[in-house]
Amino acid sequence: MTNMLACSSCGSDKTESIVHRGSYILRCAACGETIVATSFMAMLDSDHQCSAFIDPGPGKRPSPETLVARGPLRQIATAISAAASDGTLIRLISEAKD
Repeated sequence: MTNMLACSSCGSDKTESIVHRGSYILRCAACGETIVATSFMAMLDSDHQCSAFIDPGPGKRPSPETLVARGPLRQIATAISAAASDGTLIRLISEAKD
């Protein structure tokens, strides 16, 4: 594979963004293996539109009732951090621009 973010465990190039406590994690959507991680604070200065949900697990779609917040990342970061502070995994899903 030529994809630099391919999972070293299963080879999949499908990824999901997760916030866990103070970490931002890119994980494999197929097997759940962590591909790369950084501080969530490093991501906060972004106007990128996204939705944050309580994570249902690798490769599973979150249900609407698990929505934590939706909007520009810099505006919803406090809600995400509060929800993730107890160890709850929060899935970030990028919103398509019109």
